[in-house]
Amino acid sequence: MKTLRFLTSLAIFFIGSISAQAQELIEIVNSPNSWVNKTIVDQNSNVTEIQFVRMTDEGEELASQQLFSTEEYAEVVWISPLQRLPNGNLMLCYAKRVTDIATFYRVDLNDDLSFSVLQLDWETDDYYDSDRTFYPYNTGVVVNKDGNVIITYPPHSQYHLNGTEAMQFLKFDAEGLLVGQRLMEGFRGQDRHHTLPTPDSLGCRIILRNNGSPKLDCHTLDADLNTIAIKENVEELSWPYQSCRFAYLKTNTANGKTYSINTINYPAYGGNPAIVEDIMMSVFDAENFRQLNYTWGLTTQGEDNGGIRQSIGFDNENRVYMAGEMDRVNEFFNRNLYIACLDENLNKLGEIYHVDDYVYMIKSLGACPEGGCLVSCHKILEATNEAGNCLIKIPKQTFLNIDEAHDAGFAVAIAYPNPGKDVLNIRTALQNAHIEIYNLSGKLVHNQEITDNITTIYMSHLPSGTYIWKVLANGKEAESGKWIKQ
Repeated sequence: MKTLRFLTSLAIFFIGSISAQAQELIEIVNSPNSWVNKTIVDQNSNVTEIQFVRMTDEGEELASQQLFSTEEYAEVVWISPLQRLPNGNLMLCYAKRVTDIATFYRVDLNDDLSFSVLQLDWETDDYYDSDRTFYPYNTGVVVNKDGNVIITYPPHSQYHLNGTEAMQFLKFDAEGLLVGQRLMEGFRGQDRHHTLPTPDSLGCRIILRNNGSPKLDCHTLDADLNTIAIKENVEELSWPYQSCRFAYLKTNTANGKTYSINTINYPAYGGNPAIVEDIMMSVFDAENFRQLNYTWGLTTQGEDNGGIRQSIGFDNENRVYMAGEMDRVNEFFNRNLYIACLDENLNKLGEIYHVDDYVYMIKSLGACPEGGCLVSCHKILEATNEAGNCLIKIPKQTFLNIDEAHDAGFAVAIAYPNPGKDVLNIRTALQNAHIEIYNLSGKLVHNQEITDNITTIYMSHLPSGTYIWKVLANGKEAESGKWIKQ
């Protein structure tokens, strides 16, 4: 049974004369029986249109709705991620500039993809001058359980004032009226801010990177936008030489915990040149934003780390999913996919690896409510340069069952570097497992218990040639492959 489904985008994404190659899926939001994709055209250059597409769990299109025309989108300077409203419907916000004045709008999206657009009670020219354009990483939105919406952005007139920064907080009711406003000045930080809900889902939190260090500051505001707590110098990643510039944070409103995902770039920060980049995921508690745990993932992303944005998801059992790309092809592309399922404290439940002939670029991950996840990717066949988009459906059992993982085309252990010289690394999240290595004559040359996510085996005493590695779990072979020693 093939439980892995590549749901490749077809003509439903082709609008007018726009080419298929320009189409990209950038966001997935799941509901119990269907999922919604926000698609964008030519994301990195000439963005022209955005549409919503609703499909069944099997990839059948149910509805499609265009949000902007080409002319309308020419004035849009920011669009938020999709947000879940208290009634279960979806919402996003955007800002549109006309003659240097920016106006905010709210879009409420119904289950059948019909939508309404509401102009919010706010206009500003603070964003713009001749040297600076609107910077979407700095703007955030939170939908609270009472239906109010909080939008935050750093006003340009106050940005980096005397070595500090400012943040504008705007609170709107369901009718779009401004019911709260605050300009918070003089805090430390640099050009990455994260706006998250509070544990009671009535106020908001602003997470700031502390002046280029691997530390975070957390400001918690109540429903009236008053500061009720400040937590400074929080470790984002408990590891030296980490790169925090492109960290992505997401709060699970079911348990109030916040999760951070980031890549580690050792050489750029004076660290170990043998390790290029890995994912680090951290979890922070609800009340005090205190780091509770962290764990390693796997990626070989470029320095823009695009593949880890939107790459955290939660199901109804508070399981956590994260995705990354591995096996770098060149400066921009990676060949294969890494996806992990963890409990809410970041203990790994399963870790799987997808390997084929395509190059993958992750756009987003969405967790299915009942468990498992969907990963949106752009993929390129190296041999022909054929490009397209796909959604990869990964049921919960694929992470938890070796046979299900194999049926779905995933491996549960990988060996690298391959070919290699004196060191062989075996990576797996399997428990009660050990590694056996044989030469081509069938002689066992190494046997070692697995006690960590990555097991390092030193092979300098063995001659060059081809070896067979096997990972056995609970007495049965779980994964095997060839390794070439140069």
